[in-house]
This record gives sequence, C-alpha cells and structure tokens, in this order.
Amino acid sequence: MKTGGICRLFFLCALCQKSFASGRAQCYNERAMNILFDQILENKEAAALPGLLESGGLPALVSGLSAVHRANLAAALRGRSGLPLFVICPDDTAAENFANDLRAMLGEEVACLGMRDFTFYPTEAASRQAEQRRIAALYALWTGAVRVLTASVSGLIQRTLPPETLEKAAFTIDAGGSYPIEDVEDALLRCGYNRTVQVEGPGQFARRGGILDFFSPADEEPVRIEFWGDEIDSMGRFDVSTQRRTEQIDRCVILPAAETLPGLSVGGADALCRQIESYADRYAKRRGSDSAAALAATLRGDAERMRAGVILSDADRYLPLVYSPASALDYIPGDALVILDQPNRCGERARDYARQLGEDIRELQKKAQIAMPAEGYFESWDTLVRRLADYPVYMADAFTVGRSPLPPRTLCSIPAKQLPSYAGSAQAAAEDVKIYLKQDCRVVVLAGDLRRAKVLQEYFKEHDIPALLYEKLEKLPRNGSCCISVGAISAGVEYPGLKLVILTDAQLLRAGKRKAARKKLPPKQQRIESYADLSVGDYVVHEKHGIGRFAGIVKMQVDGFEKDYVKISYAGTDSLYVPATQLDLVTKYTGGGEEKPVRLSKMGGAEWARTRSRPRAPPKRWPPSSSPSMRSGSGCPATPFPRTASGSGSLRTTSATPRPTTSCAARRRSSGIWRRPSPWTGSCAGMWASAKRRWPCGR
Repeated sequence: MKTGGICRLFFLCALCQKSFASGRAQCYNERAMNILFDQILENKEAAALPGLLESGGLPALVSGLSAVHRANLAAALRGRSGLPLFVICPDDTAAENFANDLRAMLGEEVACLGMRDFTFYPTEAASRQAEQRRIAALYALWTGAVRVLTASVSGLIQRTLPPETLEKAAFTIDAGGSYPIEDVEDALLRCGYNRTVQVEGPGQFARRGGILDFFSPADEEPVRIEFWGDEIDSMGRFDVSTQRRTEQIDRCVILPAAETLPGLSVGGADALCRQIESYADRYAKRRGSDSAAALAATLRGDAERMRAGVILSDADRYLPLVYSPASALDYIPGDALVILDQPNRCGERARDYARQLGEDIRELQKKAQIAMPAEGYFESWDTLVRRLADYPVYMADAFTVGRSPLPPRTLCSIPAKQLPSYAGSAQAAAEDVKIYLKQDCRVVVLAGDLRRAKVLQEYFKEHDIPALLYEKLEKLPRNGSCCISVGAISAGVEYPGLKLVILTDAQLLRAGKRKAARKKLPPKQQRIESYADLSVGDYVVHEKHGIGRFAGIVKMQVDGFEKDYVKISYAGTDSLYVPATQLDLVTKYTGGGEEKPVRLSKMGGAEWARTRSRPRAPPKRWPPSSSPSMRSGSGCPATPFPRTASGSGSLRTTSATPRPTTSCAARRRSSGIWRRPSPWTGSCAGMWASAKRRWPCGR
C-alpha cells in the first residue's frame, strides 16, 4: 500500500467517525436510493411479494435475511406500494438500528417508538425523555407527519393515552394569533409541564412578565414567545445553553409532557378522584389485612392531593383509571403495511416483559403501593397478534424456526449475504472488490458524503480499481464494474442471484483494539466486549449492585449533552443507568436456567454485599498422608510416603512406615510436585520416589 493512500484512508476514517456515531445515515436523493435498494425485489424468489396485497397471499413469511436485508425488504415494499410502513422489532436497539437503515434507504424521516419505565414511586424529579419521545412519535404518526415508524414490541404493548386524547391535548400556536398568556400557561400545566426559573429540557416552561419559554417534546429546541397584551409580538427558537434566540418561526405545536395526565381523564380530575376513593373504600373493608388498610390510606391521600391541584410524580399508578385501554397499535393507519421483524423473538420479548411487569406490580401490591392489576398496563401478545391479523403483514427472519405467530399463506426464502467488517483494513476491502469484479458482479460503494467518496475513489484508483463517482446514483453500474455514491447503511450486502454487491465505508471503521490484561471474572459471569453481545432481557451483573436485567441503551440529557447509558432493571421497579463508557463494570450472567430461575438483586440491599464478601473455596491440595510425620535428627519434618493398595499399577505393596527424610532444600525443590492440583496417581508416586533416590537425605 502506498504511503499517500494510507494517509488518505486515515483522513477518511476520521471524517466518518462523527457521522456513524450519531446513528443517522445520510441520503441526498430519495430516487437514487430507491433505484439501489429496490433491487432486492428483482430476485426471482421475491418478485411476487409486492403483489401479495392484491392477490390475498398475506401474511407472508420471508426467511434467509439478516438485519440489514430485512430493512432493505421493508424499504423496497414501502417504495413499491407507497403505503405507510409500521415495523415491529424485538427490542429498542433493534428498532433504532432498523430506523437508521430505513432513513438511508428511503431518504425520508422515520420515527422510532421505544419502551418507557412506569413511575410507581413518588420522586422529586423523574426523567421523562423516553415518554416524551414516545409522545412525539405517536403524534407524528397520528397526524401523518411521518409515514414510517419502527417500534419495539415492549413499547408497542404498553398502555398509553388514546389517539383522540392526544389530539385533544395538543394545541398549535401561530405567530399571528391572539392568545391570553394566562390561558397558554394553564394549558401547559394541564399537559404536565413543570414550572422552572429557566427552561433546560423538554417538559419545562418559564414565564418572565410577557415572555413565555417552553420546551415541547415535538421540537428539538425550546420556543420563546414575547406577548404584547394578548397578541404575539415575536416567536422563535432559542439555544438551551446560551439562552439566545436561534431562528424565528411562524408556528409551533405543544404536546403533553407525560403520558399519564389525570387532568385529561374522562370526566376530569374530580371523576378520577371519585374512582380512586371507591377503590379505597373497597380495600378498607378487608378486615385483618394491614396492607389493605395502608393501601386505602394511600389512595385517599392521593385523591386529596389531586383535588388540591398537586401534580403526582407517580401518576402512572392510576393509568388504567385515567384512560380507556389504548396502545400504540391504535395509532397505526388502517392501510399501513406491517413488518414483523423476527416474529418468534418478538413473542418471547413480549411475554418476558409481561411476566416481569406482573411480578413487579404484585410485589408493589404486597407493599400497599399500588391497587391496579398488572393487566391494566400492557396488552398481551395474543391480543396483539389477533389485532395484527387485520393488517397486511410480512414476517421476516433469518431462519424459519418454530411456529409463526400468524399462519403464513406465502413462504419465501431470498438468497442474500451480509458482508463482514474489514476491521479497518482497506487493503482487504480493495482485494474483495477486485474479486467481485472478476466474478462479473456489479459493485456499489456507499460513502458518508461527497468528500469521503472522492477520497475513496482516489484510493481505489491507486489499487487499479476503476470506479465512477456519482453524487446522485441515476443508474446501477454494468456487470464487472464499480461505482461510488453517497449514502450509508449498517452493513454491506450481497445478492448472489443478481450479482449485486453493496459496500459501505462503515465497514472500514471497525478496527480491532489491542486487548489489555484484565482481571479474572468470578464464576457464572462473562465479559462483555461490546453492546452487540447483549440483547434486551439478558441477565447482567453490575460490580456494585448485583444481578439485573439488561433493558437496552437509552439516551439521556446530562449537563446539556446527550449521552448513551446502559439501562439495567432490578427487583421491583428500580433501574440503574450506567454510562456507556463504564461498560467494564457490567458483565453477562451465565448462571441459572429454566430449572433454576434467576433472582434479581435489589438496589440498596445488603444481599449482594454479602454475596461479594462470601469467601471463596480454598484451592485443592494433595490428600494428606495416612502416616504420621516424623522428625529426623536434623530437625526437618519427615516426608511421608502415601499408602497404596497392593498391586496398584507398577508400585509395590507399601506400609505406613515413613521413609527417611530429605533435606529442607530438597523439600522446597519438590514442593511443585506435592502441590499439583491433579489427583494422586501411580505415575506421580513413581516420579516422587525416583526424585528421592537422586536427592541426598539428611543421613
């Protein structure tokens, strides 16, 4: 490799880091991406898939596809049909990765719906970022602002506010309108906004005279409105860190800041308080139960605080009473295409989530902290499957294993390969491109932007690989030729039947790092090398807090910066957020099983501290001799010769009589033999006897 090529490659990788770390693939031309990623339907095995909607061949089960291929199939079906697209994934991480690929392939905005944590304990301050992202995604889907959405199955089955309630609660402010500032302030309070001195995050508002600042979940920046009486004098966005205005706007949408808002219940807060008091009377009638009496007192106290206008931080305890049953499935348009990604795994995750949430709520009921049944907080997997039967459903997986949730009318297997990462080796990538070209394949290489594409083209030129550069990919290259264009996907793909290979410069960024010496882990724990080693629901062990359940990677706003955190759920409703940079504190738990279920640790408890302080078993030693030790004239203890059975192996019959002693130096040299962890055998005994004959004894 030439020196200039190496320098340009390092420059390319440095430019790519920021783009791929953000997880958002860039795409300049929707039509160009459709040309490339529509090719999956050119496979003869997949050619009939778009027509199944009219022919009645759905549900369909498509196998043989990895994650990037499943995203490619979804993008192609969306492009061919023009219908809204709804994708159901096993967990939040898979949903986010699916959304990133769809953004690159479709060139349009894709919303992502994840899971949130229910707040069942009173708190001084609770992070509601996950709730607010969910509200923004649901509102965009309901109003048609986005036509493509990915969701984790856990986030999909969680109960939420009905679409009609969300539409009624949201309101729009126009720059030329007239709004009494007190009415806007009251509307923000009803929507769950917190009054602060200075707005720093979503769900907050502040008023200074005729200036009103608020941060709606629908926007990426807060909005500042200056009133002149009831008239709006100016309206614009401002930066949270500097508090300075960034741009003028003509319109803004204010969305609820939380999913459970007692003020939005049917009949208002008074009707909700009456329902809570009826539950309190029901529990008060249970004689002889201290927990029932305590729960009744808690319910009456909450009802009194609601009537006084107090905002409950743990209002999720009354979610089943606030709204009629609704989930994210109620927001899906009736004509939407539904992609069920890894259907069997989705079913497992849904059942695991329902079981875990049920256990947590039953534990809280024993502690007299919650009165609602667990079924009021989620929709069962079986109910979800029955409702999905009303939609055109494509189920996609890598393998056809087990029974599908929906009986498929069409089975299809598409030959496709996911290309591995080159671990930073551009030389290996160039050699592979040469091999593909010799096999008469069409090769398309995607770069993050035009500048990186030019660097990559020059690098290929130095390695005798002719490659045309297209900022907008108007047509595919001919067989046996290569081209470079702008775009990005999560992994390289190959369709052998089409002789089409798509590479991405992201494959050049995953260079391996030299492993440093690390301490040995305790039994039943496995080191985590990367986030790819974890799936939502896996058991993990935190060094300080014990055994928990991995709940995914979440983004949180800390000190004005958005950072990644590893979320770990513990017994009850406790959750721990570990910075992604401290992954070394978390290990994978490999113990337990169906016969021995894993018991989650409790945060703040002493059980894990006792487990850590428990002494380990001492190392195995040689079995003691059956003969007593003797002392020689030199003062060194006698070395006993073990008793062996008559005729065992090649040894003679021995007695318990000790042999003459060896010197202390000889004993030190022989200590390695005595301390071997293997059991005492005839060969070891013979080796010891031979060594003794060569060493001088004390006499």
